Parts: sequence; C-alpha cells; structure tokens
Amino acid sequence: MQNPARLSALLAGCLVAAGIFGSVAAAQAQDGGASEAETIDEVVTTARLKSGAAALTDERMEVPFSADYLSFEVMARAGDSDIAAALRRVPGLTVIDGKFVYVRGLGERYSSVQVNRAAVPSPDLTRSVIPLDLFPVSIVEAVKIQKSPSPDQPASFGGGSIDIRTTGIPDDFTAKLSVGFGFNDISNDDGLDYPGTGSALPGAIRAAIPEYRGDISIGNIFRTLNFAGGATLAQAEALHQGLIDSLDTDVAIRSKSLGPDLGGKVALGNSWYMGPADEWQLGFLLNATYDEKARTQSQRREGIGNPDVNFVDIERTAFEERLVGAANVGLRWRESHAVQASYYLLQNDEDQVSVTRGFDQNNEFEDGDMKTQFDTRLEERELELVQVSGDHAFFDTPVLGAALERLRLGEMEFEWFASDSEARTDIPNQTSFQGGAVIDTETGTVLGEQLLATTSMGTFSFLELDDEHSSWGGTFSLPVEFANAYATVSAGWWGSKKSRSYYGYNVNLNSVGVPSGQLSGGVGDVLDPGNLTVDNGFTLSLGTDTGNESYIAAQKVDAGFGMVDWTWDETWRVTAGARWEDYQQAVLPVDLLDFSGNSILLLNQQLAAEGQRLAIREDDVYASLGLTYMNAGLFGADDYQFRFSFGETVVRPDLREISDVKYNDPELDIRVGGNPLLTTSPIDNFELRGEFYYSDGDNFTVSAFYKGIDSPIERIRTAGSDDNIELTFVNAEAGEVYGVEFEGLVSLPWNLFVAGNVTLSDSELEIDTGAITGGPTNSKRRLTGHSEWVVNTTLGYDAPSGRHSAFLNYNAYGERIFYGGVSGNDDAFEQPFHSLGLVYKFFPTDRLEFDFQVDNLLDEQLEFTQANSDGAEAVLIRQDIGLTFGVAARLSF
Repeated sequence: MQNPARLSALLAGCLVAAGIFGSVAAAQAQDGGASEAETIDEVVTTARLKSGAAALTDERMEVPFSADYLSFEVMARAGDSDIAAALRRVPGLTVIDGKFVYVRGLGERYSSVQVNRAAVPSPDLTRSVIPLDLFPVSIVEAVKIQKSPSPDQPASFGGGSIDIRTTGIPDDFTAKLSVGFGFNDISNDDGLDYPGTGSALPGAIRAAIPEYRGDISIGNIFRTLNFAGGATLAQAEALHQGLIDSLDTDVAIRSKSLGPDLGGKVALGNSWYMGPADEWQLGFLLNATYDEKARTQSQRREGIGNPDVNFVDIERTAFEERLVGAANVGLRWRESHAVQASYYLLQNDEDQVSVTRGFDQNNEFEDGDMKTQFDTRLEERELELVQVSGDHAFFDTPVLGAALERLRLGEMEFEWFASDSEARTDIPNQTSFQGGAVIDTETGTVLGEQLLATTSMGTFSFLELDDEHSSWGGTFSLPVEFANAYATVSAGWWGSKKSRSYYGYNVNLNSVGVPSGQLSGGVGDVLDPGNLTVDNGFTLSLGTDTGNESYIAAQKVDAGFGMVDWTWDETWRVTAGARWEDYQQAVLPVDLLDFSGNSILLLNQQLAAEGQRLAIREDDVYASLGLTYMNAGLFGADDYQFRFSFGETVVRPDLREISDVKYNDPELDIRVGGNPLLTTSPIDNFELRGEFYYSDGDNFTVSAFYKGIDSPIERIRTAGSDDNIELTFVNAEAGEVYGVEFEGLVSLPWNLFVAGNVTLSDSELEIDTGAITGGPTNSKRRLTGHSEWVVNTTLGYDAPSGRHSAFLNYNAYGERIFYGGVSGNDDAFEQPFHSLGLVYKFFPTDRLEFDFQVDNLLDEQLEFTQANSDGAEAVLIRQDIGLTFGVAARLSF
C-alpha cells in the first residue's frame, strides 16, 4: 500500500497552498470582486443538473456523428466521484465492476478509451481498456462518448469511443477542498487481514535463477556446486534453506476491524493576464485526490458438475487505496493560440485476503472432511501520463496570417497533441496455500486443520508488468463558405507505439514427505520459520505446469485520415471520409527458467509457420459516411435532426488475449488464458437517429443501430475441473447486434425533472462447435456481455433558490452471457442487477456544499449462474454488495 506519511504530506502541502492563495483571492474580492449575491446567482445558473444537461445539447448538435457528452458540472452535481459512476447515465452504457464500460451490449473489448485524444495503456492486468474509476471527476472537464465511427477516431472502434477531456487552466483564481467519509453496511465489522507487506521477488531467489539455470532444487544446487568441486550435500541444503528463509512467509490470516471509507480532494489554480489588452494568459492548475476503503467481498461458489456436493464459501476482504495527482500549465495568446502541458499520476493499490472452505467429491460433509484454501494478494497499479497539446488559428497571426489569407487559407486551424505514458503493475507477493479440516458433522464446527502434503502445497507468485506507450496526432481544418452552403475540409494523422514486458515468477513450496505434525494448524503455524525447514522436508521449486509465465510484446499504429463536412442551406449536412491504418504487433513468449535455448528454437519454428499470429502486420482503409437533415417544428421541437451514419471499424485482440499466458482475474478469482491464434474482427456499423430539442431544455432522442461483426472474439470456458473455472478466447464465425435506444429529459411541475434512457437490443453469434477444442455447447447464442435491455434514469429536484438538490438514480441491465459453455453445459449468465441510489446536496453559501449519498438501496447481489448438461443450475458466484453511505463537504474559493 502507499506510504501514509507521503500521502499526508501531499494533501497537507496542497491545503497550505490553498490557504495562502485563498487569502490572496479574498483580498482581490474585497478590492472589487463580485458581490456574494451575484456569485450565488451564477452558481444557481450554472450548477443545476437540468441546466447543465441542457447546455450540452449545443455541442451534441454540432458534431457530425452521433455522440453523448457529460460535463464536469453535470457529473459533480449528480454526486459522481469518478468517470465510471458518471457513465452509468449515458444511453446504452453499463458499467462492469464499477470500472469498465459496455456500449450497446458489447464488452469492454469493443470500446476504446482515450485521454485528450491520446491512446494510453491500462494498468489493469485483466483488461485492455483503462479502469475508468481511476479518473476522479475533479480532474475531468468533460467526457465525449461517440457511438458512430468517424475518420478522426481510431479504427479499433467497436461499440464506441470514450474520450476523457481533462481540465485546463482556469480563467482566474480557484481553490477547492473536499473531504468525505462513508461506510458499507456489510463491511463495517471485522474483516480479514495479514501482516505481510509484499516485498517482491527476493533478491536471493532472483540471483539463484541464472546461477542454477532455472532449477533451485537441492539436487541441482549440489550438482552445480560439485561441478566446481568440493561441495557437500549439507552445503546445498543450507543454500536451499536460505532461499526458503528469503520468502515473506508472514501471511497468517487474522481478523481485523474495518474502518470507514475516507477521501479528500484539493484543487488550486490561477491565471495571469499580460501584455497589451491582456492578450496573453498564463495559468496553472493543481489537483490531488486520495481515498481508501475496505470491503467485505464474501462469496458462494458451486461447481457446475454437481452443485449439491461441490461448493465452497469464501470469506474475503479487499482493501483499496487510490492517489491521483495532476498538474497543468497553459499559455494562451488572444483566442488564436493555446499550448498546454499536463502531468498525471494515478495510483491504485488493492490488497485482498481470503479463506475458502467447502466440499467436493473427495471431501464430503458426511465424512467430516472439508477442503480449505488461504490466499493473499497485493496488486499495485500505476499510470503516469505526460501530455502536451496545442490549438492554433492563424487568421490574426502577424505575417503568417496574411500569407495564408493570400492563399485563401486564412481561416485554417490546426490542433495537435503528443503523449507519453507508462503503466506499471506489480504483484510483489501473492500467496495461496491448500489445506483441509476435520469438522463435526452435527454442528459443522472445525475440530482441527492442516495444510496438505503436496508438491505445491503453497505458492508464492510475483508479477512485473511494464507498458510504455507513446501517442501523437494532429489535424488541419479549413472552413470554406459558399452562397448557401459551407463546408469544413480536414485532414490529419494519428499514431501510437507501445512496448510491454510481462514477467511472472512462481515459487512452489513442496511438502511431500513432511511429517503430518509439521503441517498441523493454520498457515501461521506451518510457515513459522522454526518449522519451515529443509530438515522437516520442506523444499522449493520454480514454475508452473500451466504454460508460459512471461512474454514481451510491441504494438504500433500509424494512421492518416481525411474528411469533408458539407452543410447546405442549414438543412442538409453530409460528412464523408476515410481513415488508413497500418497496424503492427508482435507477442513473443518468454521462458525465464529455460537456459537450454529450446524455447527460443520453438519460438523460431512458430514464427516461421504459415498463418502464425505472433508477429503480424495489417493495413486497411476504413470509410465512414454521415447524413444529417436539420429543421424545426416537427413534434413542436425548436430544433430537430435526423441522422444516418455508416462506418467500417475493426476490433483487434489485446496483447493479454493473444499471449500464451494464464493470469488471474482478481475481481472474480477466475483463471484466464490467452489464445495465440486469435484474429481481428472487422465490423460494419449502421445507425439511424432522430434528435428533438426544445427551448426549455427538454429533449428527446431515438436511435436504431446495427453492427455486423466478422470473426468476433468470444470468451468461453475451457475443459477443466468442476470447481476451477478457467476461461480462454476464440474467434466465432460471425455475429451481429441490433437494437433501439430512447433518451430524453422532461421537465415536471414543482421543479422536478426526469432524465433517462432505455436500450432494447438483441444479438446473435454463430460459432463452429466442431472446430474449437472443448466443444462449445451452443452453435448459436447471444454475444458475450450482451444485455437485451439497459435502463438508466434520474428523477431530480433543483430548488428555485439553488440551495437544495436531490436525485434518485436507477440503473439496471438484463441478463447477459458471462462466458460460453462447453462439453454440453449451458452458457454462464450474469444475472440482472438493479441499482438504486439517492443523492442529496445542500448549498448553505455560494462557497460551501454538503452531500449525502446512499447506493444500492435495493440491496442487490452480484450473481452468476450456469446450468450443467443435466439441467441442474449452479451458482458460479454469489456476492453481497451491501448498502453504501457517504457524506462529504466541499469548500471553494
């Protein structure tokens, strides 16, 4: 976890700065600032949720392809703490695990996420897209969600593209402070904890890997030493004991009282105006956010083969800590030129500990035998991002503006960006120990327990992931006017380059032959340094029998695009263009324990094989077309638009999905393996959309969409044991998703309003059951992750005085396929989840705000089910979420 002293110092420093600059701002206000009454009126006008939502319709109407927008004002007013929470209100979107967005029934693989138009890597081990809960609302100016492809968007655009636009420099002095706390009703008592700190792969073992050529057994150590001459077996055992002693074995699981959720945010910024007529503006903005929470995430799991006999109960606790720091500096000249530099540091640490107890065909309750498992996992994620960008209009630029005007290019504009980012994920010590217990069959009381005598009774896993990602781009645009029409011609380039190293190590604790007395008791008893000795029979080994543990990879995209946006008589608008992309990717497995060279020879054979996918290069042209009819008067609307759009896009396998490596999904504790044979999935996108806007801010939109997918990538279960779920990815033959979305905002009496959306859709997938190992059960089914209905609504109240606001938010989605079933078992389904939350805000002054929030008022559970070949339904996962309560106070200057 993060250093508390470091975090405290960061927040304290920002608070001191806020206090100093706050005094300066107060003095400036006394010298001639606006009166308090005037400021209150401004807050009332700009901060109301209905007004903020209506203000976004202007930008939404201007873009040539259908898109939705969320502004900072709307997100903050609704009580959203991060981007993921805010996106729950966008039509056709559902948020998974509070982090990942599904668009129109397509999984997160079909969504691309950019930050200020730049591609950035994900620090999450299990997903290709960034966890959106990493971005607090406080550093975000707006979010654009585009659902119809356009040439200026990356071709890897399936369901939609999400562009997070971070805050720029302020117009004048600003300082904000927010503190809050909360609790979860099922996480406010004792949970689980362990004393270990996670100290990464020990240096002694790291050095021993090359010294003993990947084999640290006592026998190989003795042979290596004896090769040099004069070694004894006792010396080899002593060296091996040193390797055992180097491991962090302080992982005895214990009870711990869980504290409340805590959080704080601080922002500080200012601008200075210089030069003649204050035409130069120089500004900065600093942001810091910190929060921590502990959650009880206990689960019930049943094996698909015989759920009545094969089941476990998991007692699990997760501790999460997040830190976000942001710094922005900007320089602007008139309204013509602006340059900005930004730095972001996003850190997210999660510590999990669990105890699993249950039964199977070999450990039955009637016999008094219980199987047990003890797990700990610390995952440290970090994303560091540096960006520079600029926007330039040349019409009033000395010399250059005149030269361009002579060439009839005086109105040309240019925008550009360059981004350099790095995502790092470390698992410094993940442990898992297998055991058993004897229970009283009358009461279920545990009478005694011990760890098992197996070759891998315990495992210590270490992981190091490093993604370095650069992205760049630029766009020239030129408006051209005619007698009764005008057009904008634009062209540009976009590129990204990513390199990845993924190194995993597994150290296995062998207890075969260890006397049963040394294995009795809990994990702390067995792993006591006085007990964990070579003399007692404990030894270590390296590696797994489940495939490669490491790989290196690289990915590069070069793109160019052009587009013409033509509007005639303020009635018809045609937008057409194309994008060319050259895509290169290489994923090479690495065996860190192979010193013979055999793995390299095998890799060379794989790279030389016909049809190999480890190293590929693909280039193509992706066309798009948008047609818009604009008018007024239909259905009483002040403005209405009908849009038709078509676009060609593609979805490519993520590096994680194509690498021959198995990793663990920590959210659901499920093993996932890649498939090196995956191919890309071309998509044809169609949409017909009608938008109606009214003068009072009310609006209504209806959209019909269709997506045809060639060779869609699907998640299926692999053949394995009943109680160990393991997933992989395959290409199906074809798929399609189609549906209709309804969205609107309606004013009601008594200052109430309703804003919401409903999506009704269906999908179909065709998969060759005979061509895939393991035999998928259903040759036709819906796409993985697709829900036939999604509902997001808000009933809101804004007091006329601007002092009070209240919102009742409801988000729900229908049943969706979690993974495809195999071997005669049906597909696994995630059951519907109905989320109901309440937000109340009180503004006693123009500078002070109090919030109260409660989530999951319906006390819903997370549940996944699957029917086996005999029709018996198993609960794969059932987890209580609990009600979450939070209060916060915000102060601004």
